Amino acid sequence: MSVSLPNLPEEQLEDVSPSGTKGFNFRPYLRICLRKVWLIAGLASLTTLAAWLYSTKDPYTYTGNFFLLVEPISASAKLTNPSTLTRTQGVPREDMFELDYPTNLVFLKSPGMTFKIAQEVYEKEKTRPVPAIWKDLRENLKVERAALEGRGGETKIFQVYYTGENPKEVQTILSTAAETFVKYSAEDRETNIKAGVKFIDGRLPDLQKRLRDLKTKQKQLRQTYELIDPTPKNNEVLNQISTLESQLLTTEIQLQAQKELVNSLQEQLNLSPEEAFAAATLSQDPSRMALLSQLQELDSQIAVASATFTDGSPQLQDLQDKRQNVLTLLNQKTQEIITLNSLSVSPGSPALSFHDPTRLQLIQQLLEASNQVKLLESQLQTIKPAKQQREQQVKRYPNLINEYSDLENQIQLTQDILNKLLLQRETLEVESAQELPWQLISKPQIPLDENGDPIGYPPDSKKKLFAGFMGGLLLGMGLAIGWEKRQNMFYTADDVSDLLSLPLLGEIPKDDRTALSPEFSSLSASLPDINAKSMATKDQAQKKYLHDEVLTIPNESLFLEAFDRLYTQLYLLQSSTIRSLMVCSVEPQDGQSTVALNLAISAANNGQRVLLVDTNFSNPQLHNLLNISNYKGLIQVIKDRVSPQAIIQDVPDIENLSILTAGESMGQTTKRLWSPQLDNLMEELAKTYDLVIYDTPPFLDSSDLKFMAKKAEGMLMVVALKKTSQSLAKKAVKEIQSLNLPLMGVVVNHLI
Repeated sequence: MSVSLPNLPEEQLEDVSPSGTKGFNFRPYLRICLRKVWLIAGLASLTTLAAWLYSTKDPYTYTGNFFLLVEPISASAKLTNPSTLTRTQGVPREDMFELDYPTNLVFLKSPGMTFKIAQEVYEKEKTRPVPAIWKDLRENLKVERAALEGRGGETKIFQVYYTGENPKEVQTILSTAAETFVKYSAEDRETNIKAGVKFIDGRLPDLQKRLRDLKTKQKQLRQTYELIDPTPKNNEVLNQISTLESQLLTTEIQLQAQKELVNSLQEQLNLSPEEAFAAATLSQDPSRMALLSQLQELDSQIAVASATFTDGSPQLQDLQDKRQNVLTLLNQKTQEIITLNSLSVSPGSPALSFHDPTRLQLIQQLLEASNQVKLLESQLQTIKPAKQQREQQVKRYPNLINEYSDLENQIQLTQDILNKLLLQRETLEVESAQELPWQLISKPQIPLDENGDPIGYPPDSKKKLFAGFMGGLLLGMGLAIGWEKRQNMFYTADDVSDLLSLPLLGEIPKDDRTALSPEFSSLSASLPDINAKSMATKDQAQKKYLHDEVLTIPNESLFLEAFDRLYTQLYLLQSSTIRSLMVCSVEPQDGQSTVALNLAISAANNGQRVLLVDTNFSNPQLHNLLNISNYKGLIQVIKDRVSPQAIIQDVPDIENLSILTAGESMGQTTKRLWSPQLDNLMEELAKTYDLVIYDTPPFLDSSDLKFMAKKAEGMLMVVALKKTSQSLAKKAVKEIQSLNLPLMGVVVNHLI
């Protein structure tokens, strides 16, 4: 059955977390240094002493200096500076001519400047070669901006220092440096101004020629298109196009209205515009109108007479004759008018008939509307070409405007550049005539004593002492680390956890008793003859098992308390109860059998039904530790397929603990541990017992152990301090992690 554990404090939960972190872990190296502190301290002391002895041979050094004023002191000096007036148009600013101190400081200490000084010093005193002097200058020549004492802030003065061993050479170097710096402030600065003037003079002809060419091109553009500025002209043409479009729209509307009026009048009068014109012309002739009146009167008389007389009566015949005469005259008159006015009227046209005043008024409207249509059509023929002409014209203006604007901008830009260069040229010419600001206000000198001799300073041994101490410290640390790396073993439990990056689940203390316990005495008395024969005496056998795998059972001892803590830690790592656990080691005799047995006893004492299985066929130990027969065991279950329940033995005097020993091979060597029978057996045992603990061979010695680890729910790695190889342990852990085996953590065993 499973036993639930009580809630444990959070401090215990933190103990089982992996101590290894990603990245570099310096703690193992710190512990190495602490263990070998005697070596590190000894080497550091020796190297420090050697550095002190070496520093006593250093000669005295001499330091000299000089001061340079690099800017005018007063504001009035700046105001009277000619360049100030030219650059600021007579209104100077405070920061107008502030010196670029950082750049000048770097330049004065640059390799080029120091090499130039070294060459001049060599020409004056050929005591040392130029490279040696140059090297000392780069190291010992210092140029700083002088600061106010006690007030903070910085002045307008450069302070130059040089330190050397030969006072005469120091004085020569300082004098040469002062001359070089003042010369730099004069010649180099003047050279820069002249170079600026030369550059401007070289640019001016090209700029002037470019300005003339641009203005000529602009003039040609104006003459070609007869304009001063294309933008207003473009706007004017656009306004004209807008006006023509409005006129065109109005004319088209009026034309449509007049055409509709003409069509309406034609339908009413049944006359075409030509017939209407003919009708109006004929109606305006008085004689024809008189004949039409007579004809109408005769038609009335004939109509009255027809009602009284017969068709052949003289009266009616007389009226008809008169009518015929009048009609003949009317036709003659009409033909005369048509011929005279070149009218086109077909015979029988309504235009030849009589028209009353109303009809004549409508004819007049038809004629007026026809004339208006012609007028509007004529206007359209005038407006459309004008509009098309303006549209073609306005299409040229965008490119023309762009070209003109580009020319205008280029002219303006060229003119501005030309003006600025001319102004700058005048400024540089004025600056070239002014006085140079750098002044030597303190001559190069070395402090002298009361006798007039240069004051020297003893050598500063602090740097050499520090270098000697640090060299010895680093050398000692390197030797200490190399020493322990060569020994290739673990010294503390923290080393195991840090170097393997695994949780430290338990630390088994060393058994310091000098006498054997009664339990061990009874155990050693019953050792198998085969083990006794392999040793010279029974005492040697006892010492071997005491040193390697002996089980000690002192009541309330620290030894057993360590296994109780280990049992607790294992269950803190799992969210559910573990039912199968493997205990392995890296090398033989690391104490994994002791750990497996005592862990099983601790679990049994906590009320779990525990089975301890010895799978170490090559060197079984559990039956010796418990004084139990090993005649039949796991070998018989796997090879002979004997029922495990027939072979499993209860451990005397320990409740809830059973053991399945390795068994004797009966003269047959067992090379393979893993088999399908063992696979089925592990499943069966995990269902039968609350916890099954397997004591296994060393991990790297058995490839079959990896199959068992895949079947188990957990795995413990036992590492013996001052015995187990670091390289083999790392190799084993790397292989376990690559195979994704259920490694829960490491147990540290103190054997020595």
